[in-house]
Amino acid sequence: MSDVGLHVSETVTAFMLLVLAAYCLKKKGVLKQEDGAMFARLLTQAVLPATIFYSLWTNPLSGSNFAPVMIMFLSGIAALAVSWLAGVLLKFDRQNIGALMIISSFGSSALIGYPIIQYAFANDPQALAEGIVISELGVGLPIFILCPFVAMCFGGALKGGTDLAKLAKNYIMSPIFISVVLGLVFSRLHFPVGMPLVDTILETLKMTQGALVILSAVVLGLQLSFQPATGFWMLIGVSIAVQMLFQPWFSDTFSSLLGESAEHRQILVLISAMPAAILGPVFAARYDCAAKTATLLTFTHIAISPVLVPAVFAFFT
Repeated sequence: MSDVGLHVSETVTAFMLLVLAAYCLKKKGVLKQEDGAMFARLLTQAVLPATIFYSLWTNPLSGSNFAPVMIMFLSGIAALAVSWLAGVLLKFDRQNIGALMIISSFGSSALIGYPIIQYAFANDPQALAEGIVISELGVGLPIFILCPFVAMCFGGALKGGTDLAKLAKNYIMSPIFISVVLGLVFSRLHFPVGMPLVDTILETLKMTQGALVILSAVVLGLQLSFQPATGFWMLIGVSIAVQMLFQPWFSDTFSSLLGESAEHRQILVLISAMPAAILGPVFAARYDCAAKTATLLTFTHIAISPVLVPAVFAFFT
């Protein structure tokens, strides 16, 4: 196994152990499956908004990163469209189509992507910084904005006629969207270096960010079921093909057409090949959008990533 593959494997195994620990606590009755909804609300109402605000504030977009960020964003949009079309053609129900779209569109840039980027570009601080910015704004920001909206649209909570105006209003007033706006605004402001109040706020946000992985693992563990729903194997096949094969091809092709540097192409392919984001099942649980299916899809993505991610990266670069 290559060093990159070993590093992916270590990171993935550590997270999977957290998920399985939460699953075992559920089986022993220490935690209950219905507790997952509370943890999902805690994530979406507090921890995630703080993480978004901190990430966007500390990683402002520069002109040189605009094209790679847009490529990543368009890759995710294309994946949403392809997964929706596949779900319709394969006649999945509405909630499963929503889960498929969420899981197949934007990858796990924070859980797995950052450690890999840090390892792959350990001797190139500029490439590392660019990789983080591209990941935050090209993957993280669309996850925060689009995935909750997809979950709302396709979730079981919306039965009968859907009032899109009310849906849009609820989303715009949500902590997630507000934190995105505030993060982008604060990233353009220049605060004095070493200002005690600013440093204290940033440290508080950084501490809150540390709870993201743990709480996500708990939500996944409480939702996890090893009894796949009908049509699961078709769902996982489509999801892996779109998320971990189609998106790297899309990113590589468009970065070549736009004349991006070899370094940017490598970063884009690496980020595009990431498995499903761990926040997908959180949004699915929050809005009743086939949460169990989304969780098992994500778990399967993560389980195969130690083999598939290095292979895809080697193929395209």
